[in-house]
Amino acid sequence: MCNPPKTPAPTTSSSSSSNSNNDFETEPSLRPRRCRVIIAGAGPAGLLLQAMLHLRNQKASATVLYEITLVESRQDLGQLPLDVLQSQHRSWMIGLAGHGLEAVRSVPGLYDEYLSNVGVQLTEGALYIGSKKISMGTGGGDDGREGFIVDRNFIVAALARYAKDKMSSSEFYTAKYETELLYVDHEKHRILLRDKATQVESYMPYDLLVGADGIRSTVREALIKKHFDFELQVGDIFSVFKAVHIQRPESLSPSSISFLPSCMPSFNGICLPETNGLINLSVGVPRNAFDSISDDLKSNDPAVVANYLKKHFTPFQLSDEAYLDWATQWTQQRWNRTGQVHCNRYSSVECQIVMMGDSVHATSPSIGMGMNTALRDAQKFNDLLDLYHDDLTKVLPQYSKERVPEGNALTHLALNLYCFDMKVQMQTVFKSLVRSGLNYLFPSFVNPDPNAIIGLPHVSLSEVYDMAMEQGNVAKHREINLRIRQEFFEKEVGMVKEKSSSSMLTSLSKSSMVMVPAAACAMAMLLVKSQ
Repeated sequence: MCNPPKTPAPTTSSSSSSNSNNDFETEPSLRPRRCRVIIAGAGPAGLLLQAMLHLRNQKASATVLYEITLVESRQDLGQLPLDVLQSQHRSWMIGLAGHGLEAVRSVPGLYDEYLSNVGVQLTEGALYIGSKKISMGTGGGDDGREGFIVDRNFIVAALARYAKDKMSSSEFYTAKYETELLYVDHEKHRILLRDKATQVESYMPYDLLVGADGIRSTVREALIKKHFDFELQVGDIFSVFKAVHIQRPESLSPSSISFLPSCMPSFNGICLPETNGLINLSVGVPRNAFDSISDDLKSNDPAVVANYLKKHFTPFQLSDEAYLDWATQWTQQRWNRTGQVHCNRYSSVECQIVMMGDSVHATSPSIGMGMNTALRDAQKFNDLLDLYHDDLTKVLPQYSKERVPEGNALTHLALNLYCFDMKVQMQTVFKSLVRSGLNYLFPSFVNPDPNAIIGLPHVSLSEVYDMAMEQGNVAKHREINLRIRQEFFEKEVGMVKEKSSSSMLTSLSKSSMVMVPAAACAMAMLLVKSQ
């Protein structure tokens, strides 16, 4: 594992004298050792890490030279012209908060030259209760709060363009796009690849394998095979949703995030600003409430869907063209589900593997910290290389020790800060408002609501989780949420038969499962003012 070369035998004085002008020839131990790094996955974490390793190679004091190979099954978005990227490859908008921004800015020029012009800097936020708008600030204060909204594919493309400009000429960098990772031989420390164009398969050895290959990670399988104590849970966030890109109405600020609880019957939503005068509008419904939504929203006819949206979407009005555009995109996509992953270790010295991002902590977008935590993974791994002088036998176990609490805090906060039971959730919202007010008046005596400090660069997610546990909401919500999910699973797979009932209590019980995490998150923030 990137072991330093053995110290050579002492040389004679004559040989030493004859080679006095070439220390590297006489002293092989002074040469930087080579470390073959394969990064599986060209997502935010993998692309940021390769930039950081490249910078390490540039240091005159480097004792290790990292030979980086990037493996990605999809195309290189960094090769696309910006107009093609924006017109044909939009995905979904995600937020960069303090954790992610600090990580990106640790690479000189990366944010200012490659990222800042492809997203939107947030200046305000809004909560819509029906058509009533409640405005609030989003940051820029002394606490370091900051928000930057960017399309997921745009940040990937920006990081890939950085690699093309800064790294492509390096002898220590190779990018293998449109190449599938089929198998990890963790005993021989090699991977099996397949070129998608030629279908040729080949093995590639590694000294360090970085698993940044997403929720269905192939790299992660090696940890399952090697470590009997490796714990893994893969599921979903118990919600289905659709997301569209439509023209921004004049009533919305071009730099505002809008939370849309109960924006349509059974649905919650969020509206994020985009470049080029667009908004990314996402609405979702809990899986156990899906059968109760209108058949119009399940229609394949855009006119039917548009008519429903025009009648029932309450926060703000759109033009007839925008409603039809929304409906057309709606009918052309399936119902999306986002995965969730929990693991109890993120590295293996024996396998020479480190895991990052969605491969070990895929999560609900409810607290907006998934990509931020992935980018932070790369930054913290790089910091540990500094701390332990590139000794991976020390770096890998310490990385797990530090990042496992953060990744699991992320996934558990995203799932259990909010309750699937509407009655309980509204009680939580009220408590959050009271706590936020008391914290504003008596900050030395009352801790803030957890939602108010998520994403601050100086506050870790595990600290937020610990605070949330002390306040009691997470444990209470987790018990209720697990029960609701289990009851749904039992009915879905046929373990328990559905009992017919027409009682009002049953009807209210079903409707109470609609989540309102966006409302809770927004309303817990300070300095809320009516507009």
